[in-house]
Amino acid sequence: MQPPQPGPASTAGSISAVLFDRDGVLAYFDTAAASEYFRPLLPISIFALASRWQNAGFEFGFPRSIAEEKSFFELFWRRIADEFALGPEQHTLLAEIEYTQFIVAYPEVEATLAALRQQGLRLGVLSNFSLASLDQSLISVGIGHYFDVVCAAPVIGVSKPAAQAYHIALQALQVEPEQCLFFDDELDCVEGAQRVGLKAYLVDRAAPATELRRRIVKDLQCVPALASAQ
Repeated sequence: MQPPQPGPASTAGSISAVLFDRDGVLAYFDTAAASEYFRPLLPISIFALASRWQNAGFEFGFPRSIAEEKSFFELFWRRIADEFALGPEQHTLLAEIEYTQFIVAYPEVEATLAALRQQGLRLGVLSNFSLASLDQSLISVGIGHYFDVVCAAPVIGVSKPAAQAYHIALQALQVEPEQCLFFDDELDCVEGAQRVGLKAYLVDRAAPATELRRRIVKDLQCVPALASAQ
């Protein structure tokens, strides 16, 4: 993984907002817990199920609203039940699943967000997550109340690293690009943010250490100090 290129030096006290990706940055999907849950219900792995999920999204389009999301889930689980000739009880158990139960926040995230709030910063999430219920997933892990703005790609109609995605989030946050820090675990999304003018950092949780000079952070513990130093 190549690090993002350092951007221009900033003026002290210029940061008004912080924008985060969700997956790999704020939270992760607990694959082990999901696998354990689905094992008695389905004859396929969680990864095979995810592949079918993606195919359904490409075929029918990912939901752009909560109402569409409900219909999408109903259609998806009916398709799975038909494919594997599942009985009514298995189908009902699948249809009642809340995927948010498998979303887990990283240990340092809540303390980081609380500190940023204490600094008076506006906070947002910009994610390519394929469902409309991005905000609900954040609420489910206890951090939703920290955010002023939550932007999911299917809802806003554009995905990172397209420039418009960042501009939509910035407009919602009511800040200019140079007033906003951005954190993502995908290099192309970090570079897309830099092209727009955000002060963007790559989150690499497998890195041995944070390297601010290279715009790489191992986790989010340094973000409050980084924001106050800009």
